[in-house]
Amino acid sequence: MAIKSILTSQEDFTGEFPVTSRTSALWRFNEKTPDENLQLMDSSGHGRHFTISGWSGTSANLIAGRFGRYFRQNIVNPTSEKTHLIAENDGSFFSNLGEKIVVGGWINPTTYSVGQTYIPIFNTRQGPGQPIFYVSLYQGRLRLMLYNSSGTLIYDQSETSTITLKNGGWYFIASIIEVSNKKVQNIICDRSDGATWVSPVRSFSGELNRECIADIIMGMHANTYYYAGGFDDWFLETDSQLTADDLLLYFKSSLHANGGDAASDVDALAEPGTVTLKATDGEYPASGVLYTRAVSCALSGSGRVAVASEYTAGVTSVSLVETSTSDDLEEWSAWQAVGTSGELQSPNRQYIRFRVTLTSSDPLRTPKLLEIQLHDIPKAPYEKLGFARPVILGKNGAWEAVLENAFDIIVTGEVNGADTLEFKLPFHDPKRSTLENEKQVQIVNDIYRIRTLTDNKSEDGRVITQVYAEAVFYDLSFSAEKEPREFNADTADVPMQYALLGTGWTVGNVTVTTKRTWQCTEKNALSILRAVQNIYGGDLVFDSANRQVHLLTFSGTDSGALFSYRKNLKSIQRVVDTRELVTRLYAYGKDGLTFASINGGKEYVEDYTFSSEVRVSTLDCSSFTNPYQMLEYAKMRLAEYSKPRVSYVLSAMDLSALTGYEHEVWKLGDIVTVDDKELGLLVKTRVVRRQYNLQEPWKTVIELSTKLRELGDSSAQWDKAADALSSAELINRQEIKDMVPFNHLRNSRADDGFAYWVNSGFEVDTENGVSGTASFKAVGVPGMTKSLSQTVYPATRKSYTFSAQIASENLEKGENGQVGVEIVIEYEDGTTETRFIDLI
Repeated sequence: MAIKSILTSQEDFTGEFPVTSRTSALWRFNEKTPDENLQLMDSSGHGRHFTISGWSGTSANLIAGRFGRYFRQNIVNPTSEKTHLIAENDGSFFSNLGEKIVVGGWINPTTYSVGQTYIPIFNTRQGPGQPIFYVSLYQGRLRLMLYNSSGTLIYDQSETSTITLKNGGWYFIASIIEVSNKKVQNIICDRSDGATWVSPVRSFSGELNRECIADIIMGMHANTYYYAGGFDDWFLETDSQLTADDLLLYFKSSLHANGGDAASDVDALAEPGTVTLKATDGEYPASGVLYTRAVSCALSGSGRVAVASEYTAGVTSVSLVETSTSDDLEEWSAWQAVGTSGELQSPNRQYIRFRVTLTSSDPLRTPKLLEIQLHDIPKAPYEKLGFARPVILGKNGAWEAVLENAFDIIVTGEVNGADTLEFKLPFHDPKRSTLENEKQVQIVNDIYRIRTLTDNKSEDGRVITQVYAEAVFYDLSFSAEKEPREFNADTADVPMQYALLGTGWTVGNVTVTTKRTWQCTEKNALSILRAVQNIYGGDLVFDSANRQVHLLTFSGTDSGALFSYRKNLKSIQRVVDTRELVTRLYAYGKDGLTFASINGGKEYVEDYTFSSEVRVSTLDCSSFTNPYQMLEYAKMRLAEYSKPRVSYVLSAMDLSALTGYEHEVWKLGDIVTVDDKELGLLVKTRVVRRQYNLQEPWKTVIELSTKLRELGDSSAQWDKAADALSSAELINRQEIKDMVPFNHLRNSRADDGFAYWVNSGFEVDTENGVSGTASFKAVGVPGMTKSLSQTVYPATRKSYTFSAQIASENLEKGENGQVGVEIVIEYEDGTTETRFIDLI
């Protein structure tokens, strides 16, 4: 792993022009007032400070702006105020011209400056000695003039650019002068819209004045011509390596940085290299958002962001880090929060910028952001399991060590079940020091977390460290406790999103389309996900690298891999198990709910396909509140339980680990073919469990078709037995007490036909009722909606109860069909809320 970019300097957070080793002078104008000598600091460290001429009694001022403060002069009347800046040349300003001079900075001109013919900007024509260059505006256009040692003008060009300078606009301008090559190029950039313009490369004749000892004057020439407006971040570089592309890159990458912006709630100037909340009258705001300059991204692998900060736990924090990426510094991706371990979620592009939220619950305290690092994590060192080795990862996901001497490396995985890693390492291996509990270990693309480290010393004196690690998704079992939640005719992605909320994981691809009405009482994210898989079906797939959870109808493929005796099959065991065979399955839902009323009065389902013997068991459906869905679920489970569990356990070699056999690749969940003529076997079946030996792939053990109980773990079992149910009441006593004391619906039994109801497609059945002789009836028609509605005006209560009794006959729902009650609640403020209670 390599560090791709580091943001830690003031310029990274403010967007100011950076100081380099070749900077001769840089004036930031960040002071509130000049010093006692009326001087403004040179930030290059060379002491080439500006002295203000015409400070007192004029409009000259240091104004809060985008890059901290900036210097503004001659706003009222340039010809009478005559304010300008002077940097006295001690003879060293231009003593090391090298091959290139670059001069530039930000200007904020007024109408006066863009309307007059001659407006000086950066001037060396005031002596002593002869000038070297003169940057000015000529009728609002950028003009560059160059001089030889005798003071003769050897270059004079006014540019006509696509950018028109306007009153009050902010523009970054710069001139690049190649001393020996005698080339010149200018740039103009407009902050308001990000527009840039680069002049053609032009030539000049004659020799530039290398012996210049003239002072630098900003904003004045010949005590006659004056500039009116603002200056910010002006610089002079000699022996420079800057190009026009470098200057454009600076401009575009700094546009959005706000650490020095007077309008922001963050401050990157008070403590250089540190970002805090911005204090006003000694108090900090509750939050502030920092935008950094853009830096290089272009990762070779995956990215990880690391943030260094100082904070007070529970009081101040860097609460959110987001990123956005671009290929051209103009079109940017949407902001994306980084993962819980700093995983970069934004697309991998040429450039990246950061948005960081700082928060504080105490107005007298602030967090401090010190540094942002972008790590480039290359692709995994191994692309397939065979002969791979464990890779120890550091705090930021970086590779710390590849354990070449690890042995007995076993990865155990199950469909909808366990995913663990075990290996051994000699205790005296130099890389033993990298092993620590809770550290992450990478195997190809899968990430595990070390749970136990055991050091064993044998009789012969050898000491071996044994490592047991679990897939990082096991951490979801430690998530914040979840409250019980009702799901009403929802697809699986809804409870999955609820489970993953606040964990840093997200829902990936969900191809299971089943809808379920149920109550979730599980307490942590992983147990909820397991319950979702159990209730909805399909395969849970955890993508640890991207922290996503998928629920797929089928997670594997028909790999085409063949296991055959004397090819890659060492041994085979076929087990036919009827110990758990069930032919009659009872099911009980929430509060004793049964499906007897829609199942011919039977509280059970039966399947005697394999055996005519009555073998009874009970299915715990306590999460279900809908009898129709509970009946469907019970039938699905009985289809599994009413047949023998057939399992094939193979000791087989993974040939795909060998050169020339790559086509024999298979993975957990895939369909494979087993061929053994002596046993009379030629079957296609699924890999549901594997014990993969990375060091010796020929010792791999796989289990096909149905997993035997003793080979799995409890998290993969599909059913839970219910020994006894304390009550079979559909509504408990407390619910009865909480019910509204009378019915708000009028004519709810159809005694008076459709009185009080708005009917669309229903009819009154005068012969079949429950509490009376009549009822409402609808005959479904595909593609048609039939409804019966009534508006009620109940008294204010904290809660209401809706109850109804329904009967159905030969009911078949279409793909998007629904049977239920839709309730539209209108509140006092006029807003409405719609809820649907699924009945079928």
